[in-house]
Amino acid sequence: MGDKFIYLPQITNNSDEKKTSFPEEEPLRGKYPCPCCHNITFPVPPEEAVAYICPVCFWENDVFISDANEASDENHGMTLNEARENYRKIGACSPDMLRHVRKPQPEEIPK
Repeated sequence: MGDKFIYLPQITNNSDEKKTSFPEEEPLRGKYPCPCCHNITFPVPPEEAVAYICPVCFWENDVFISDANEASDENHGMTLNEARENYRKIGACSPDMLRHVRKPQPEEIPK
């Protein structure tokens, strides 16, 4: 089997030359609440969102925990209840994730 090569189009910074651009992907819109912060950030139901990370609280969804007090392997042993309490206090699921989070968009805030 031969090697497969992928060639990308040239992109220039010269404004008077035609630029090649890639189509922007439609951002994933939240339809379902995050189990930690409850903002509407999940594109699929939480039980189907394997390892999805909420951009608002940075909780990594763990479909394998069965209880909010069960330690999550995806979140370094933290429980969902601990993450919820951290989110209420500091705005992130844990202090070391604070640098990754963002404020919820208006359409993500539960009504």
